[in-house]
Amino acid sequence: MILTIICPTFNEEKYIEYTLESFLRQQYHSFELEILICDGMSTDDTRNIVTTFAAKHPNVKLVDNPKRKTPFAFNIGLKEAKGEYVAILGAHSEYDKDYLQVCFDELLRTGAIGVSGRVITKSAFHGFQAKMCEWVMLSSFGVSGNSFRVMKEGFVHSVNFPVFKKQALIDAGGYDETMERNQDNDMNQRLLDAGHKLYCTWKTKCFYRPPSNIKKLLQYAYRGGFWNAKSFIVHRRSMRWHHFIPFVFVAALLSLPVLGLAEYLLFHSFYCWMGFSVIIILHLCAGLLATAQSMKYENDPQKILMPFVFFAFHFKYGWGTFKGFLQAGKQNK
Repeated sequence: MILTIICPTFNEEKYIEYTLESFLRQQYHSFELEILICDGMSTDDTRNIVTTFAAKHPNVKLVDNPKRKTPFAFNIGLKEAKGEYVAILGAHSEYDKDYLQVCFDELLRTGAIGVSGRVITKSAFHGFQAKMCEWVMLSSFGVSGNSFRVMKEGFVHSVNFPVFKKQALIDAGGYDETMERNQDNDMNQRLLDAGHKLYCTWKTKCFYRPPSNIKKLLQYAYRGGFWNAKSFIVHRRSMRWHHFIPFVFVAALLSLPVLGLAEYLLFHSFYCWMGFSVIIILHLCAGLLATAQSMKYENDPQKILMPFVFFAFHFKYGWGTFKGFLQAGKQNK
């Protein structure tokens, strides 16, 4: 029996060597391992690194993904995979030596169609901005208590970096190639709708690499928020309420000044402006509380800036969702 790793890549020269090494360090006894690196025609050194590994390890294969986007890579991988089981793994992560074997064993034990391990956010870099990104994405306040980064053990609504029974993905029609992001949420929900179960185990873990600086963190937030709107339109059930809290936050911050101006002109009062100020103050206070809680695990005076990064992260995320809905509205017209 074969288990196939499907790993999409594009310009991952900073990470891909560490990721491939973690794939090749896997210890397993229930299957043979095939490793497919589905590359979107990288323009950096990614392809050369993978080719070098493939020359030394026959189970490593570089597969072209000329359309570059992640869902195309997943579907190409499903077609190329020799395995009855597939592991959908990311190039920004490193995996425990027993990751695949434990996920496979838990899949058989629980009867789930897909199983992932615990995901721990840990930066690959040591600079201040890299640590700030790590701290924000480790926080339940930063990414919500329902994020895969803070997910508890047990049956869950989504799995990241999972081992799947391949046929279930094929039966579901493969990954939606119209979605540049959230294609995993979409697939997870379609599997649940088909009556399957998903499971997260803490018997093994992987380390997820967050963005390396604040600029990339905010770009990540914007893209995530933007595709939440798209995903909601395409497959509403794949989105949960927590995905849209930043959108409500941004909508309030955008609308209250306009309402405040109208209120002042009509009634000479400032209640909307007071509400605007209260929302900002409450958010910063909540960010300060989340920062204080994180100090229990890693005491670093630089964390005093976290409330402002939380604010920027949530605003950018919500702004992305706002722009996503706005663009969808224009397209419908």
